[in-house]
Amino acid sequence: MVGAVETLGGHPLRDAVFDAAPHAYLVLDPDFVIVDVNQQYLDLTGTRRVDLVGAVMFDAFPDNPDDPTADGVRNLRLSLETARSTGRPHAMAVQKYDIPLRGPGGGFEERYWKPLNTPVLRADRVVALIHHVVDVTDETIFHRDQAIRLRSAQRLDDLAFWEYDPRTGTIFASRAFASMLELAEREGTLPAHDCFARIHADDRAGVHDVFDQVMDAPEHTSVAFTNRLVLPGGGARWISSQGELVRDHRDALPRFVVVTLDITASKQREEQLSEALEDRDRLLAQKEALLGEVNHRIKNSLQLVASILNTDAHRSGHGEVRERLERAAARVRAVTSVHEMLYRSNEVTTVAFGTYLRELCKNLADGDAGTASVEMQCDAADLHLPTDKAIPLALIVNELVSNAIKHGLAGTPDGTIHVSTWVTGDGIALEVADNGRGKLEGAEQGLGTRIIEGLVRQLDASMNTGDAGPGHRVTIHVPLRTG
Repeated sequence: MVGAVETLGGHPLRDAVFDAAPHAYLVLDPDFVIVDVNQQYLDLTGTRRVDLVGAVMFDAFPDNPDDPTADGVRNLRLSLETARSTGRPHAMAVQKYDIPLRGPGGGFEERYWKPLNTPVLRADRVVALIHHVVDVTDETIFHRDQAIRLRSAQRLDDLAFWEYDPRTGTIFASRAFASMLELAEREGTLPAHDCFARIHADDRAGVHDVFDQVMDAPEHTSVAFTNRLVLPGGGARWISSQGELVRDHRDALPRFVVVTLDITASKQREEQLSEALEDRDRLLAQKEALLGEVNHRIKNSLQLVASILNTDAHRSGHGEVRERLERAAARVRAVTSVHEMLYRSNEVTTVAFGTYLRELCKNLADGDAGTASVEMQCDAADLHLPTDKAIPLALIVNELVSNAIKHGLAGTPDGTIHVSTWVTGDGIALEVADNGRGKLEGAEQGLGTRIIEGLVRQLDASMNTGDAGPGHRVTIHVPLRTG
């Protein structure tokens, strides 16, 4: 059998296999002249071998002149040129390409094809092209009603489908996608440039990069991007796209199947929310700056009041009047120090109370306690308190320390005052204890004690007093309500 083939010359078996193949094949030379065709192709197109061999592909199969949207010649030429220039197979999306009727009456028959163009290489040079087509006309027409329903669903959901072929620079656009870009509202193949020209100039390079980065990736590699559209009428849209890389042949060049969603309304809501948040942050910054300035002014005013009280105290000589003026000045200074801390810190509505209490105790140690040779000890928990809690507690500490120096530690050597705070289950506790002689039974309630009791009520707190063994202890529980 082999010898018989060789004596006849050529490859009759190969020719017979080619002609009997169940799929339609057309062989072209590099200039797109038809070299050979198998019987299945002739049957599908209703042509004769003598009508095709030797003819230029696009002369044998021109566009339907009665269809203004016909683009079969252009798209097929692009695919063949791509396969020829790259040396790799190129698959086309489903293509409407009407076939001329060669019998009486002429005209064209509506047909849909799935083409694959494969180069034939010898010594790395393209010597021919195999044009393989599958007739999908019946399937396409049969599913037109489903396609109509799909397009209706696309319109309802703002979804749009498209296939991008980077090698030919074409996009097969669904009607919804073409409408989204305000192109001709029809389904078909468009120049990719017409679609990408709608992308905002600042986003265009990023979209191209998404595709370029995965050109050599495996099939089903995902792509996703969000970009702006600038429309001819001056309108703008935000769209979000997701898709996959597909290959119709193992070595075929890639194309991308993409679904796009109009997210303009969502983006507008995001922008409005962002603007609202920026306005809020700006107003909060203004509020904090204003509160900081208010605290600064209050501090300066209170310092002025304390200076006046101290001046009056020095002018009054020694005695009860001077003592009362000095204690009034100390109370003012305690409030002043809170506002000074608020002014210096970044927080204008809360006070780092542990830090503040340690500074207050240091100031008292340098002032009245130091003068009376009383040691100040401070064990303060680090916590933040609202100013409406911090100021009354500062005044309470000032009054308790003053009372301890004046009454409890009078005549006591090595006197010590211990100030401490800690966190409780529902708030904080403040304790001031001394090692003096304790509270005298039946002692008359002074102004300082009345001030303390008023401040405790203001804080909605509770106060307990007792023996410190030796000395006196005052413990105040302050609730800190949340929510």
